[in-house]
Amino acid sequence: MNLGETIYKLRTEKQFSQGELAEMLEVSRQSISKWENNSAVPELEKLIRLSEIFEVSLDELAKGEEKSKDVPPEVRTEVVYVKQKGFPPRKIAGTILFCMAFLVTILLFVAGAGLAGLIFASPFLVCGIICFAFKKNVGLWCAWAAYVLFDIYMSYATGISRSSIIHTFKWTYHMNYMRLAFAWILAISLLIMMTITVIRFGKYPMVSEQKIKKQLIISWAVVVVLQAAAMIWPRTEMYEYILTNIFEMEMSYRFITISLSWTRIIAVTVALVYTVRFLRRKK
Repeated sequence: MNLGETIYKLRTEKQFSQGELAEMLEVSRQSISKWENNSAVPELEKLIRLSEIFEVSLDELAKGEEKSKDVPPEVRTEVVYVKQKGFPPRKIAGTILFCMAFLVTILLFVAGAGLAGLIFASPFLVCGIICFAFKKNVGLWCAWAAYVLFDIYMSYATGISRSSIIHTFKWTYHMNYMRLAFAWILAISLLIMMTITVIRFGKYPMVSEQKIKKQLIISWAVVVVLQAAAMIWPRTEMYEYILTNIFEMEMSYRFITISLSWTRIIAVTVALVYTVRFLRRKK
């Protein structure tokens, strides 16, 4: 395997486009195309950077050697065949989740629950779609999907919200301590998932320093704007109107509140990811 073939193979394994790899190396996309076609050879500095991005040694990169080079050719061929023809575990999991969604919907429909069947089947359905749509971080995306759906359900069905934890020291027996416990569970679970997401995506290969700075500034600017919107929203005439007609407008109030809350959570998480990448770049 020559250098161009090796670069193409490693790039596709990492699921990088030529443009994404070019940004990481601070070269043009045409340069990547020329390297892969063996019409040009990268400089030593770029070869070293490629080995870091692909997590292989320079020897493996330059000579196209594989860690499994001592494995007999017939065994290697069999392994490749299994990888190509086998049904990926994530798709098996997705199929099982679809079956569970269908089963829950049918059982609750037969029991006379009607719409409740679709509500309780939605986590299985969404996670099944994720298993088929994503190749990486499937477990993480499914955890986020399940959490978001559970959070929305708790807010609409019971009125329990993570924000209740700010009243912890003012909570009384008559306010039901179980509600406070659920609010803390939601808040801690969210913090854990945000931490895992930031750590996971903060380790991704970095683009050019100029682009990472731009991403960092934009992401935190969005957080500031959303926070300002959340502070201004309670002072608007629409908010006052909803509160005045709370019984008729309760669904609208909860929808706007939940949407603002989740938009801020996503923005903060993205900003933290770019911050970690920026700090890693500085090191």
